[in-house]
Amino acid sequence: MKILLVNKAYYPHIGGVETVVRQLATHMAICGHEARVLCFGERDDTEELEGVRLCRVAPAARIGSAPVGFGFIRRFSELSAWADVINIHSPNPMGELAALLYGTNKKIICTYHGDAQRPEFLLPGYDLLVRRFFGVCAAVAVSSPKLAASSRVLPSAGSKIIIIPIGIPVEKYKNTNKDDRKNAFTVMFAGRLVYYKGIFVLLEALLRLKNEGKNTSAFLIGSGPLEAKIKNFVIDNQLENCVTILPPQAPEIYRAMFGRADCFAFPSTHRTEAYGIALLEAMASALPVISTELGTGTSWINENGRTGLVIPPGDANALADAIKFLFLNTLAREKMGASAAERARELFDEKTMFKAYDDLFL
Repeated sequence: MKILLVNKAYYPHIGGVETVVRQLATHMAICGHEARVLCFGERDDTEELEGVRLCRVAPAARIGSAPVGFGFIRRFSELSAWADVINIHSPNPMGELAALLYGTNKKIICTYHGDAQRPEFLLPGYDLLVRRFFGVCAAVAVSSPKLAASSRVLPSAGSKIIIIPIGIPVEKYKNTNKDDRKNAFTVMFAGRLVYYKGIFVLLEALLRLKNEGKNTSAFLIGSGPLEAKIKNFVIDNQLENCVTILPPQAPEIYRAMFGRADCFAFPSTHRTEAYGIALLEAMASALPVISTELGTGTSWINENGRTGLVIPPGDANALADAIKFLFLNTLAREKMGASAAERARELFDEKTMFKAYDDLFL
């Protein structure tokens, strides 16, 4: 089987969608299929990585966060002729347009990650493109029923929608050893340092807890365009002793870091956050999680009161109260952590995701 996966970017670019595309591509290669990935990159390039052939195309420009360029469409026309199955990860304007132009005689599977949010003035036209793209798809895989129900465009996909939760290698996280030598209640955050992650909401909450005399600390793992502003906020508010900012870590070190935390905060503020792989990793590590109600998959992954707490987005006081509740209620915290690990094993193992995509592709 020849499988072409299409996305805006690919590893080593860091992001949730890129993680999923890499998981699927390497899985297909391991299973003996020919897997190729078409994506944008810094320059036109072709390489082999982990048994997968990568075809990168330099973008001509960007519209919002989306790279664009007709070179991408030309490359798609070549690769689609080779492929038996095409898996397009959306939103991806060039991928969807290319599929409508050159892929209509192929089996196309869309993996839909969330509605585009910017730039707002282009959304009506782009949504129309996506709805037409759904028309040529054999199936539209959506990561959560909550996203399927709240999306602007998914209703047009109708019976083509299949819920396939994104999964992680749960076994690698479940044996995280807890570090009981800490002197403070520790909050963990992991993710890209970008506008929709709500990092300043978390910092405001930590500042309030510090002013209340609560012995809390936090470490943030990630990098991104807001890194300098975040560091300045920490310094300006004298949070250096309780907030540590770390760059992305090697996988084994990253997994071990969950053992140094008492809870995991995921305070995203915009619907751009449609899922949350870091939430799964924290839950698989038996950490209670705090997430926000965005109408997307975040509050489906995290069940309020069972696996953690769900709070309004952008509310630093609510986040501080949630952290304080977990700090002061050890039994509730431990029970939520155990339930989180159980839910991760039941619903979010990558083996389940792979089986579902095997059935779709083959």
